[in-house]
Amino acid sequence: MATQYNVIFEGKVLPGKDVDSVKKAIMALLKADNKAIDRLFSGKPVVIKKNVNEATGEKFRKAFERAGGLCSVEPVQEVKEAPEPVDLEEKKPEVTAPPKPTAEPVSAKTVQTADGSEMIITNIETVPGKKIVEHFGMVSGNTIRAKHVGRDIMASLKNLVGGEIKSYTKLLQESREQAMERMIEEARQLGANAIVNVRLSTSSVAQGAAELYAYGTAVRVE
Repeated sequence: MATQYNVIFEGKVLPGKDVDSVKKAIMALLKADNKAIDRLFSGKPVVIKKNVNEATGEKFRKAFERAGGLCSVEPVQEVKEAPEPVDLEEKKPEVTAPPKPTAEPVSAKTVQTADGSEMIITNIETVPGKKIVEHFGMVSGNTIRAKHVGRDIMASLKNLVGGEIKSYTKLLQESREQAMERMIEEARQLGANAIVNVRLSTSSVAQGAAELYAYGTAVRVE
């Protein structure tokens, strides 16, 4: 088996050579950055090339001499404590792929109907884990609510200081619940056990009054 050699540099320069000039020449030779050059000239032995043949080692030695630096070519078996090889290239941070965005949660729930049976409500076209076996068409429920004089006065005062108008929040919540209940009851009467593609909308029907409308497609799933 052919003898392998290590090319070792200890930061020494040829007599009469300026250290800074030698650093620049070696930096150009190795295409290294400032941090790598500082490690090379730290005074500690640095392996420039590891486990190469003698001819390749000599090429590196002569190239260093032309740059003004002194390095040695030593057989691997004769190096008692071989210095650790130095990575002369700046290590780039590892780039990891960004996490895949998770799907938005599906709004699906099961509610009790007036007769005690269950009705599945979902805002997508299918019911996860179940098969649609029958369609009954669109079902809907609505409610029209008028503003309260007392609430309007408090809302006007709230507009002056900012913040949530809790009386209106409660009013809209009650309206949504009532519209949903009426939609569910209509679906139950048709024989459905699920409503898909559920949507809510609101519109003004008169001064001081608004309609909240819930609608979806009644289906039977198994």
